[in-house]
Amino acid sequence: MSLKVRFAPSPTGLLHIGNARIAVVNSLLAQKINAKFLLRIDDTDFSRSRREYEEEIIKDLEWLGIKHDEFFRQSERLDRYNEVRDNLLASGALYKCYESVEELEYKRKLALSRGKTPVYDRASLNLSQSEIKYHEENRTPYCIRFKLPDATVSWDDLVVGHVSYDLTSISDPIIVKADGSYLYSFCSVVDDIDSEITHIVRGQDHLTNTAAQISMFDHILGCKNSISFAHLSLLVGKDGSQFSKRIGSSSLGDLRRAGVHPMTINNILSTLGTSKNTQTFLAMKDLVEYFDIKSFGTNSPKFDPDMINTINKKILHSMPYDMFVSENKHSNISEQQYNIIHGNVENLTEYDEWSEILSSSYKPCKSGESDIIASLIAEIQQQSNICDFAAAIKNVSTKTGISGKELYVPIRMAITGREHGPNISEICELLGCDEVLRRLTESLN
Repeated sequence: MSLKVRFAPSPTGLLHIGNARIAVVNSLLAQKINAKFLLRIDDTDFSRSRREYEEEIIKDLEWLGIKHDEFFRQSERLDRYNEVRDNLLASGALYKCYESVEELEYKRKLALSRGKTPVYDRASLNLSQSEIKYHEENRTPYCIRFKLPDATVSWDDLVVGHVSYDLTSISDPIIVKADGSYLYSFCSVVDDIDSEITHIVRGQDHLTNTAAQISMFDHILGCKNSISFAHLSLLVGKDGSQFSKRIGSSSLGDLRRAGVHPMTINNILSTLGTSKNTQTFLAMKDLVEYFDIKSFGTNSPKFDPDMINTINKKILHSMPYDMFVSENKHSNISEQQYNIIHGNVENLTEYDEWSEILSSSYKPCKSGESDIIASLIAEIQQQSNICDFAAAIKNVSTKTGISGKELYVPIRMAITGREHGPNISEICELLGCDEVLRRLTESLN
């Protein structure tokens, strides 16, 4: 039997760091064990699912370099869910519940007030035939639940280790809501069976779901489930607070537009919560070799958004020009320009900014220190055929008695419009004497 993993996002919002981590780990695991990768869109929540979110999710995954071998949407499989639902209703594995949301909430609060776990009491299973007939004739809204066996479910998790659940401590899961829409837990089981999924990687918040779903797997299959599970610990903020989209900074789309390199995200998310140090691999194949699902721990890892900037700079500073060109075919940066500026950039957008700065159409800005600029112009004009910008700047410092930031910031502002950047002498050599004089003169005026 071939191996297969799946990533199943709901198109009810954009991908953020938390759910992107699940996608990255699934992709790396698939490559590590030579498994197929299924991308499944869980869009049975028709009131919240949006096609534009689906399109953004796919774009984000492509940006990360995550390729899928198979793809489908749950909304295209409603007939299949109906078929399984009807079979399970006929066998007695599913049953209808006629309680209203208010009734169920009252029962929950009552159980909590008595110090008990709010487990559904299966009252609908005790209805008489006349009571059921009454509800049917009056078209009482109902949900459908899966009847869990009075048993213990256990499995050996690839991350958590041995897990055991007493199913009597869990409410029979609702699989169809009163409005007729399906819930994740049921559709996911049907899909995983039909798709022949062998490995499921998701967050630890799904542990209880897994316990109930294993029972569904066994019942639908008619034999013991053979899927391997890996439940990753959930992220927390760098101060240990509950993780949120706000802490996770922006969506992947925002990070992409901000000039973050995709391998920055892959390197961070593949090791976050593991015993391994975050690396700065430039290629997925190297990260796959480094990746180990068994290195993930059970403690919640702290996510520091500043780590993105740190790793991103290291990756960009180590990237050879040929690789940059192959990934950024739209860029006009020459190799000479690249070699001068790439050790100072912090994100990919800066390459476009420097391309504009280094072009002959660049419009200088006023530096604010006219004496320094005028002195530098005079020094350059006094030189012979070859301009020695370093010597010219040094002479300005000697004559004016100005050095350090007070000297270099005005010069940088006049020539590049930035207070910081690559060695200004190298920038001047790249631009040439005439262009430097043009910028200095226009800045002075």
